[in-house]
Formats: sequence, C-alpha cells, structure tokens
Amino acid sequence: MRPLSEATAPGAVILAAGLGRRLGGRPKAALHIGPLSLLERLAQALREAGVAQPRVVLGPYRETLLPLALRAGLDPLLHERDEPSLIDSQRLAVQAHRRLLPAQPLWLLLGDLTALGAEDLQRLREAWARRSPGIEALVPTVAGQRGHPVLLSAAALRAVDEQLPGQGVRHWLAAHPGRVWFLDVPGPGPVQDLDTEAALQALRRDCHPRFVGWP
Repeated sequence: MRPLSEATAPGAVILAAGLGRRLGGRPKAALHIGPLSLLERLAQALREAGVAQPRVVLGPYRETLLPLALRAGLDPLLHERDEPSLIDSQRLAVQAHRRLLPAQPLWLLLGDLTALGAEDLQRLREAWARRSPGIEALVPTVAGQRGHPVLLSAAALRAVDEQLPGQGVRHWLAAHPGRVWFLDVPGPGPVQDLDTEAALQALRRDCHPRFVGWP
C-alpha cells in the first residue's frame, strides 16, 4: 500500500465554465446552500481532504464566480473562449496542473456537485493509495453511475494532454480500460449534481428549511 502523505496529495481543479443552459442560463457553481456557494463548499471539502491549493476553471459568468472563487481561496484559471466546452476546460486544467505540479496526481471535478464532502474525497484518496500497479485513473461510481472527481496520475495527465485537439478525459479512459479503476462508493456525493430544474427543486426539498438559490 502506498502511504498517504502531503507530498503525494492530489491537486484539484474544479470545472466551473459551463453555461448552465438547462437551468435558464445561470452559473451553477454560484448556487448557495445556506450561506455558502457550491464553489465555496467544494473548496472547503478539498482542503479538508488535503489539497493545499485547489484551482477553478472559469469562463462565462466570471463577474459572478470570480469573487466567490477568490473568497474561497481558489486559484482561478480563466478561459479566453466565450463558450468553452467541457473538453476545453479539462485541457486547460490539465495543462495548468502539469505546469505547476507535474509529479502529482490530479482530481478533476465539476462545479455543480451539491453533496460532495471531505469524507467522499478522503475515501477516494485512501483507495488511490492502495491501487494496483498499472492503474493510472480512478473513477468513483454509485450504483453503476459514473461520478466525480476523476483522479488521474501524472502519466495519465501527460497522455491526456498529448491527445489530438477535441479529445478529453473520457477519450483517454475509453481507450485505456485496463488502466482505469471504477470504484463503487456510497452516494450521493460523487453523483448528485445540478443539471436540471428538477434537480434544483429536489435539492430545495432535501435542504429545507435552508436557503437554496442564487442570492
């Protein structure tokens, strides 16, 4: 088993550059549950799990999200594109991480995860420490549903970065199934997100009487 240490702690990048079209064009990571936005809640969970300096990819809505990112102590990575795709965000995150922390693994996670906590992250970090030789990526699953964060080794990150333009993390995972560990974990943290109005209403019911919305 590989020991847990700060030297091998993963870096982390939150991907928060989506347009939120299915929620009426709103910045999903700015949603507040009580006094904290999703961005701040994720930053807090990452730090509690050992990530010294989490980062966040921002694109549209940066006038809303950048102040929240700075308040959460996140290092912002700003897109030049007005409507970046998820793959664009992944590639920006991977390149920044490889430049700054080239020897460390990386957690990539979406900015609209509403229930992910430090306990979920610590479970994944402990699993990574005992992974089998040759495993270069860990993907949490809940009852067969893929979740986040995806944890990628330095070797996997280099391979993702060297892919053709337009190819992202899923392309590399699909091409290297023998190097990926799909780990079944308890939910809902890794899979509960904010894609639709129905998900928003369910979250409000679950969190009542706390405020859930955009201030």
